[in-house]
Amino acid sequence: MSETVMYKVEMSLTGRLTQLPDSQKIFGALIYLYVEQYSSERAASLVSKIRDGKLFFSLSNMLPLDYYPTPQTYLIDQLGKQHLNQTDRGKNKMRYQAIKKRSFMKWGEINKIISNPMIASNLYPFVTIQSSQQIHAAIDSIRYDMPGLDPNVYSVPEVNVVEETSKGKIANITKFSFYICADKCPESVELLEALRRAKERKRRFFLGTRASQGFNTFVVEHIKPELIDLQEQASAYLNLGMLLPQVIDFKCSSLKLFTSERRPYDFVGGCEKEKLRKFISFIDAGSIVFLPEGRKKAGRSLQSPFNDRDIVFGNSFLLPLEFDRRKQHAGVSTS
Repeated sequence: MSETVMYKVEMSLTGRLTQLPDSQKIFGALIYLYVEQYSSERAASLVSKIRDGKLFFSLSNMLPLDYYPTPQTYLIDQLGKQHLNQTDRGKNKMRYQAIKKRSFMKWGEINKIISNPMIASNLYPFVTIQSSQQIHAAIDSIRYDMPGLDPNVYSVPEVNVVEETSKGKIANITKFSFYICADKCPESVELLEALRRAKERKRRFFLGTRASQGFNTFVVEHIKPELIDLQEQASAYLNLGMLLPQVIDFKCSSLKLFTSERRPYDFVGGCEKEKLRKFISFIDAGSIVFLPEGRKKAGRSLQSPFNDRDIVFGNSFLLPLEFDRRKQHAGVSTS
């Protein structure tokens, strides 16, 4: 088995967010960076190796620094299996709400809550996602040099990533990180070198829409070797990214599915809403997956249906859990 390298890339948010970038967006930004530093031909070769399984390369979503996605689907499933009296059912509703609020938790608290979901309300600190709308106004009379046009008022969806402590202290988070795990090879070494150069130049990464308005822009702060014990003999893992399954045990896994509509954009015709509607489902972050053949066989990447040189990236970063699948049951939810 080839040697594996693992890194934690710490980033600072330089503006505001419409959504936390997922592993697919991060992959696209890394490949674009690779093209900048080397060439489109070498980037195409790298993408082909990942797609064909010749190079193992996995990524997490963008996560609040030192936090991990809470396995909400598993925890809610376990709460539903409790045989409770009327009074305790009311308490269970509060526990359910506490779990839904805790989008991200520290690793120690995640292990505690997996062992006992009933203590959810007592575990701090945690990170929650708050959604809002930001109002914008476009002055079309100036933009088009046509006096008399009314301003165009519109709203932009926005999210705030907020940390909450046991003392009720709330603070917006601006420090984030994502994880890379890859076979050690010339391409992965080159990509890490390109990231280091981007850090030195304070290069901005545009990881979402409306970057021109100051949304979804990040800069690299640190690139650190990560010393997580991946425990190749482990069977249960916490999913940290967008996973397209290859070999997992669906019966024993506890999955949250994320389904997106994939449509290309045509410069002339816009989005072909009727003719080219395509959907794809991923196993979302926070799912617990059981892997009979190990983490390198868990996910895969597929050729894009729209461009032969592109791929749908589905190799997500997975963290091993101390988890006995013989004592647990599975659950699946969708969003």
